Amino acid sequence: MRIFVLGRSEYLYNSAVLLSGSYDICGIMTAASSPEFSVKEDDYMKLAQELNCPFRLTNRISNDEIDFIKSSMADICISVNWVTVLKQNVLELFPLGILNAHFGNLPAYRGNAVINWAIIRNETSVAITIHRMVPGEIDTGPVYKKEFMNINQDTEIGEIVEFCKSRTPLLFLEVIRGIETGSLKPVEEEPDISFRCYPRLPEYSKINWNNSAEEIHALIRASSVPYSGAYSYIKIDDEIKKIYIWKSRVVETDTKDVGVPGHIIKNDKSNGESWVYTGKGIIALLKVQYEGGEEFAPGYKWKSIRMHFGFDAEDELYRIYRKK
Repeated sequence: MRIFVLGRSEYLYNSAVLLSGSYDICGIMTAASSPEFSVKEDDYMKLAQELNCPFRLTNRISNDEIDFIKSSMADICISVNWVTVLKQNVLELFPLGILNAHFGNLPAYRGNAVINWAIIRNETSVAITIHRMVPGEIDTGPVYKKEFMNINQDTEIGEIVEFCKSRTPLLFLEVIRGIETGSLKPVEEEPDISFRCYPRLPEYSKINWNNSAEEIHALIRASSVPYSGAYSYIKIDDEIKKIYIWKSRVVETDTKDVGVPGHIIKNDKSNGESWVYTGKGIIALLKVQYEGGEEFAPGYKWKSIRMHFGFDAEDELYRIYRKK
């Protein structure tokens, strides 16, 4: 069995390394890496050198790339996070098709940032799905295997990433062995539950303190390492600072206390937590970071409860005007 590797991320890289112990990796094609990936283009190039197989770095598949793939004489392809939708002229190059690892419970959760969306939508589980790709479509096609991870209201995105990182290579290996022996057949999934997730840009992780404590907590968990982080702005000593919130917990889902969303109502010197009044309930911030600074527990550092997140643009413009 000759296997071609197409895509990006540590998930695919780890899969190629594992499969190389039993199969011939006959070609590797990758593209520019995303910031959250720990494995970059150079890592794929070094792996190709170690495996003595052809390597190509490109963001699109042109006629040259088609010829490159043809020359590999691959039987099957494994793919994760390739940058474009693959057409028939690419899929037909592999007699046994292209296997894609998708981190959603297909046919639901097609598309982008699915594990982030799963946290934000309060799902109770996420899935790795290995399916055979269909030309011209995103995350559709018969499914060979799924593996689920249970999640709860305190699961962070990094935990799901580690699950996907460790399990994806093993699932690819199981599926390829099943195809090779004829013991595994794909299953067509019910299309009626299908929906598409769209990309999440870094600015979508800006916290709206009018949301509930539970919604804010979910956004923080969905945006934490290895992603860019949920953030807000705070005024310290007459200076506006961008601040990232990396870890939180819900203190109360509702409260009879009266306040303005975003107001810091408690700095706990015993455990470093700072409590924030929200649109519904109270959230505790456990780990934060000023842009360009070091992480810290805010309750140890902040003293006043006359502090709040966010700022009024009109007030700031007036302050700048008065300084002229």
